[in-house]
Amino acid sequence: MISTKTKLIAVAIFVALLSIAGIVASKLEAIEVGGSCANASQHDSCSGRDAACISSDAGDYCSISCTANNECPGNMKCQDIQSETYSAKDGSKTKTEHVKMCVKS
Repeated sequence: MISTKTKLIAVAIFVALLSIAGIVASKLEAIEVGGSCANASQHDSCSGRDAACISSDAGDYCSISCTANNECPGNMKCQDIQSETYSAKDGSKTKTEHVKMCVKS
């Protein structure tokens, strides 16, 4: 018969392995700055500081917050944009603010 201590150790190892698998999966799924996030399922997959999927005439792509151009990749510039937040409950706009993000030039 397996002791309670052995069962607890097995459960702890299993939980740790699941956690590691989740972290690895999220890293593999991450989209770099400037990468396309046009698919709705990718909107939360952008990586980087304050990363977000932004929509513009250039399409939907991943961006990060910035304070100066040198914080953005070579083909992007730090610009003030309008950010809108919508309610997950009913889709209504809950907040509008101006933020600085790296945008394609």
